[in-house]
Amino acid sequence: MKLPTRINEVSVSSKVEIGVFPPNGFLKFEEASLGNGDYFGFYWEFGKEHQEPIICEMIHDEGIITPSFSSLGKFLEWYKLNDFEWGEEEVEDENFTLNFLNKGNEQLKQNNPEKAIEFYKKSTANFRELSENWFKLASQQKRVGNELEFQKSIINSILSNWAIELPSQNALRMLKTLKPIKELKDHPLIKNRENFEFDFGGKKQNENYQIMQEMITGLNEIGDRNRALIMEQNYALMMYRETFSFQERCHFNIEDWRKDFALKTKERTDINQFKTTKG
Repeated sequence: MKLPTRINEVSVSSKVEIGVFPPNGFLKFEEASLGNGDYFGFYWEFGKEHQEPIICEMIHDEGIITPSFSSLGKFLEWYKLNDFEWGEEEVEDENFTLNFLNKGNEQLKQNNPEKAIEFYKKSTANFRELSENWFKLASQQKRVGNELEFQKSIINSILSNWAIELPSQNALRMLKTLKPIKELKDHPLIKNRENFEFDFGGKKQNENYQIMQEMITGLNEIGDRNRALIMEQNYALMMYRETFSFQERCHFNIEDWRKDFALKTKERTDINQFKTTKG
């Protein structure tokens, strides 16, 4: 994993998170912490460990992390601007996923879907685990008649990192009503789309978890390991929020899951990786 060049300017935790929350690949630091469970940290996307991390903010009450800055340098620029504490003053972050997403939204207001698609593509390339930018891209690709790219994008909108953002019901409806094209008809999500309901909690039985396990197996079979790992974490995140009795019925134990997931993601989360790659 590649460390930021200015990492010595922040007080970094000694522990890279395994999951479920904070999610796998999150590394906390102390600067601008609010002291109520809200703090910032580095986050490496699955498959982008060779690149410097983005900065995310832990929102404790909502149980999510939110992408906040494209780099440690941008965070430090913001931190200084706000007199070295959490503040409302913003900095320009041109090459960040949220900036591209906002620019795409502006193009939609001007009824320019082709230009919006350009910005949404930049947003998804910049950060691939956010559901909203994939959904916005899918919607406009559908609008201009690009069915193949639409279906690819809506798949990615669902197979996103739910510890960052849950997919919208609109994304799920779009998935369930599409007519699979030949290239994607055997994709694990497409094959299970009719029975998958984004509905968790409050049930004695829930088939969604079995469907998710089938999708994880299918993603591994087609070689999409990063998406499979993200969905494993999503599965555990939703299961972790269930009642203890539900977890028992499903034979789910969070500590057992963490041990297993730690082994699967060892190269990604081992602190020694940080020490050896620094500089």
